[in-house]
Amino acid sequence: MKTWKLVVGIALLFILGVLAGSLTTKFYLEHQYPYLRLRDPKARKTFFMGKLSKELDLTREQKIKIGEVVEQIEAKRREYSLQRQADIDKLIDQMKRDLNDNQQRKFDAMREKFKKRQRTRMESESGQYAK
Repeated sequence: MKTWKLVVGIALLFILGVLAGSLTTKFYLEHQYPYLRLRDPKARKTFFMGKLSKELDLTREQKIKIGEVVEQIEAKRREYSLQRQADIDKLIDQMKRDLNDNQQRKFDAMREKFKKRQRTRMESESGQYAK
């Protein structure tokens, strides 16, 4: 009986440690790197331009020129993201070829569920930063 309590206690302590570490890391990263969670391109540009203006004491002309470069960077990031998604879609199609009809239907349902959750999460996060 004592051995059972010891094992459960250690397991519980381990789980609580993992949770505490995960939450601490999450809050640290959000505080240290707030731009990582910005989904809206305008919000991202505003954040970076504010940071650059403040840290580098940019002139009005510099802000305009650097703002154009930041927009180009954002366009490249979007282009890369779309290309990456196209590559993933090709690989998924390749994977689906090895599945039978029933498995393909289940896989499509799983994928749709994942996309729906992802859209919901992105909408809630973008609303959180739009305030």
